[in-house]
Amino acid sequence: MIKKSDTLGKIIEDTPEVIPVLAQAGLHCIGCHVSAYESVEDGCKTHGMSDKEIDKLVKKANSVVKKFDTMSKVSFSESAIKELVKRKATKKFVKIVSLYGNFDFEAIDNKENSDVLIKVNNVVSVLVDKRTERMLRGVKISYSEKEKDFEAKREKA
Repeated sequence: MIKKSDTLGKIIEDTPEVIPVLAQAGLHCIGCHVSAYESVEDGCKTHGMSDKEIDKLVKKANSVVKKFDTMSKVSFSESAIKELVKRKATKKFVKIVSLYGNFDFEAIDNKENSDVLIKVNNVVSVLVDKRTERMLRGVKISYSEKEKDFEAKREKA
């Protein structure tokens, strides 16, 4: 749960799903270097928010976190699984990597300590960093043979 005393940087790293909530409240400084050290309360007060507004913001952010906590992990269609198996080839894992705001898959042999392992139908092991795994909650990934590309859609909650 998010507290007023938590730094904006920690919140953004651990629960990226609350970024829109913070931005809508006027905290556009979420990408600022100060966010690593500034608490939610300090950031809000700097932007002229009252204690009541801060409490309301924290409550709203926590409701978004709760929603994401209950969402399923990223899932894959049969076509996506087939493509991941092809891409994996002789490697042990397929890793979801962030690429200029998009995502792609890279075949690798080694798992890092911070990686989350997702077994997909006992056919392929997918690795993803914690932050990206959280951002992909409730998302289903499919693959289009026609487009030769993956597509991700968030399932309706």
